[in-house]
Amino acid sequence: MHYRLLIILLLLSFSLPGYSQSAKTADELFVAGDYIQARAQYDALLRKQPANPLYLYRAARCVQELGDYALAEELFIKAGTKYPLRNFFLGEIYYQQWRMPEAIASYEAFLPTIDEQHERWPVVQQRIASARVIERYLKHVSRMEVISTQRLPYAELLSVYTVNKDNGILSLDSLGSRYTTQRGDRRYFSVRTPQNSDSSRTTQTVLVSQQRLLQQWESPDTLDASVNSGTNNVYPFVLPDGMTLYFASDREGGLGGLDIYMTRYNASLGQWMPAENIGMPYNSPADDYLYVADEINGYAYFATNRHCTGSDSVEVYQIALHDRTYLRGLPENELVALARLDSLIPLLSVEGQQLPETPAVAPTATVSVAADDSIFFVLNDDETYSHLSDFRNDSARSLYMQYIEMEHVQSQAIEMLDSLRHQYYEADTTTRASLQARIPILSDEINKRKRILRQTLTRIRTMETAH
Repeated sequence: MHYRLLIILLLLSFSLPGYSQSAKTADELFVAGDYIQARAQYDALLRKQPANPLYLYRAARCVQELGDYALAEELFIKAGTKYPLRNFFLGEIYYQQWRMPEAIASYEAFLPTIDEQHERWPVVQQRIASARVIERYLKHVSRMEVISTQRLPYAELLSVYTVNKDNGILSLDSLGSRYTTQRGDRRYFSVRTPQNSDSSRTTQTVLVSQQRLLQQWESPDTLDASVNSGTNNVYPFVLPDGMTLYFASDREGGLGGLDIYMTRYNASLGQWMPAENIGMPYNSPADDYLYVADEINGYAYFATNRHCTGSDSVEVYQIALHDRTYLRGLPENELVALARLDSLIPLLSVEGQQLPETPAVAPTATVSVAADDSIFFVLNDDETYSHLSDFRNDSARSLYMQYIEMEHVQSQAIEMLDSLRHQYYEADTTTRASLQARIPILSDEINKRKRILRQTLTRIRTMETAH
């Protein structure tokens, strides 16, 4: 009996130092940011002690940093409540997935474990406020018809904003962008100014307008406080009516980062009205800005970095202009996907099949064309093109290529609509409820796309004829 006990003690004396060394190695790898190797070490430790809350917690942190939120959530929950930071990181996971009620609950469970001096206190307060705003806006997600999307360096942002010349002129500057009216008699831009008279260190970026008289620009006028209530108020664009202003701001009550706002000028009062956040999916917790509408051609653009990595990258969405309608009756996960713009057309997905997304082709891009690219395009009563190389205008050729892809998506959508209608008659009650939400939305999108296709053909012919 004594010999058996002695053997056990000897085994423990040999194994514990190595075991402790493995935990130390895992910690060092995690601190160094080598999450893959650290996770492997914690996995090895968990095979020996699968219920150890510390190893579960640290393994969860590794997979969270690696972007596996589902596994991280599972491991955090298994770890229990011994480590209070677990609730903070669970909140971060839920926040990233826009599971806002769960995010708020996790953050609020974490707050009592720290005081107001803790470095995470303001972060958590801001997250809770943002989560509540996002939760509210998710109840009113607008339907958006995306024509194209393109990711590009920020310096090339305006290269994909192709709008009718009557909409004015855009240019980039150090604080965002400048907008000048088509007549060249007024411009809008941002300037930095002290936020209050008592401090020259704290600055605010405000929107100003400047009028041109007798070939000279007058002193800029700062727009009303209803416009300039954020720390950063930037990226102005004014509709040709001269009364409707779109801009971006980081003001309180937004979804986070820069949000796009709209305001109108009240001529009788001589002031801009309170600005309105234009909501989702235009805005997100990331930066969303530079909304530009071309009402003549029926489309608009806006920029966002919600899916970008690094500060030099931006996505530009070209969307169809139509009356704002809201999405109703969709499952929450699909509504979130639409609000986040995770997919351009998740509504067209059924039984694991999904339509191809509208391609991101810049209308102004110069396209290399092979001589045997056969097409059939009627330019007018006297001229029909049979090859892409027949186009004389590069922009018209590029837009025609985009038109062909849009037409393909349209035919796929029509086939999908027929399939949904067929499935509806054979579906059970639960599936029918989902299809009832999809069918009218898809039907409406098909009708709207018909209009966009007609307008695009007209624009192609105009561009090619004017060459």
